[in-house]
Amino acid sequence: MKVTGMNSADLVSALYDSTTQGSNKKKDSNSIENLLTSNMSANNPAMAKLARKAESEDYYKKALSAAEQSDELLRRLSDAKKSVFVKASDTEDEQAREDYQTEAVKDIAGFLNSYNTMISNLMEAGGGTNKNFLNELNQIMKDYDKELSAFGITQNEDATLALDADTLAGADMDALAEVFGPEADFSQKLTEQMDTIVQKTATTVDTLQIYSTAYSNSGSYSQYDYLKGIYDLKA
Repeated sequence: MKVTGMNSADLVSALYDSTTQGSNKKKDSNSIENLLTSNMSANNPAMAKLARKAESEDYYKKALSAAEQSDELLRRLSDAKKSVFVKASDTEDEQAREDYQTEAVKDIAGFLNSYNTMISNLMEAGGGTNKNFLNELNQIMKDYDKELSAFGITQNEDATLALDADTLAGADMDALAEVFGPEADFSQKLTEQMDTIVQKTATTVDTLQIYSTAYSNSGSYSQYDYLKGIYDLKA
């Protein structure tokens, strides 16, 4: 079905015809999105560019949220006064030390989870800046590969981190502090990099919200949703 140059009314009609034909009566989100995108591109290339930028906003928002959470957990672990590592070193109560170790393990596991979410969304968002972020993070992880692997933390091929939970849970508290605690080189370097990612990604999110608003105000969102609704109803 050729859609180039079609107006909205023609497109609605074409969609209705295509979805009521027995041989084509099936839901295919790729096909409908290609159909709508082709029509939009044919009629307004500038709007298609806005659409692409608006679509990346969600990836950046998720990356920003995950980066902020990662940064918060790193700072909590490395806080010079309030870190569980500091508290553990200041007590001789064995039960208290065990509790602090459990808390440290929980925060490290939480950091790994949010870190992986950030990595995945930066990769999905793409772009030169994000590629640089990923390369720098990857280098930090490689530099401390030996220390991290001792805690069951290894790097996957897609740059996310894998965790052997049992190994981390059994790690020595003092050894963990040397990597994640106050004044640890790893935590300092990673926190510095996380700060940069948070700041620049937040700026990108603000910019993309402008694109998204422009795209939405143009009527393209409402038109798309209306046409997609017809497709879903008839398919």
